[in-house]
Amino acid sequence: MNTMQDSEFKGQVAVVTGGTAGIGRHLTITLAKLGAEVFFCGRQPAQGHETATQCAGRGHFCACDVAVPEAVAEFIKTAVAFKGRIDYLVNNVADDTRIKFEEATLAEFDRFIAVNLRSTFAVTQAALPGLRTGTGRAVVNLGTTNYMLGLAPFTVYNASKAGLLGFTRSLARELGPEKIRVNMLSPGWIMTEKQLRMHVSAEDKADLLRDQALPFLLTEEQITPPLLFLLSTAAAGITGQNLVVDGGKVMQ
Repeated sequence: MNTMQDSEFKGQVAVVTGGTAGIGRHLTITLAKLGAEVFFCGRQPAQGHETATQCAGRGHFCACDVAVPEAVAEFIKTAVAFKGRIDYLVNNVADDTRIKFEEATLAEFDRFIAVNLRSTFAVTQAALPGLRTGTGRAVVNLGTTNYMLGLAPFTVYNASKAGLLGFTRSLARELGPEKIRVNMLSPGWIMTEKQLRMHVSAEDKADLLRDQALPFLLTEEQITPPLLFLLSTAAAGITGQNLVVDGGKVMQ
């Protein structure tokens, strides 16, 4: 029987996009403390180097804009060169800028697609040879419950994130014969430092507590454990799925 053991991450190679803040930062630090060598990227070197200091010497930061294919290729090349393999890939990076549909430009639409959808394609395709030589063979894409709820002003953001579900399910079918698993995790509104600083009001908190089944606000600490589960051998029979972690606001 397969059960998740913290020790199974020791010595494994993990790649995390957007690992310098929020959910990605928490996951990066946790994986490193569990013994994984974590290659993570972001656009802010100061944040990246600060995160690396929390990783017990196993956090490897690469400055990278995932909307730039050449930067993605270099990032993945660096990760694979470490041990010749990638065991886990977490496509976490996202642009969740709030913008009204009528005010959005085509350039802004293209940026949302480039960061939230195209980057997942580019990173995963570049990582595929490394995943094939790894033992973990697990990919997790970070979605959102926003598109399930049809929230505004997130039309363009939600369009880019919804595309990840089709990508995840189809890629799971395509890579399944090689025993490479591809899943999606869709968080609700998580109380990260950025969200609390920029967006969350007292009224928002009250609304969440009213609409969720669970009477507490979620933080990164509620997202990392299910992410680790999906990466682990405990989830060896799970692929092509979308796991919602939102305190029970959305029930599929």
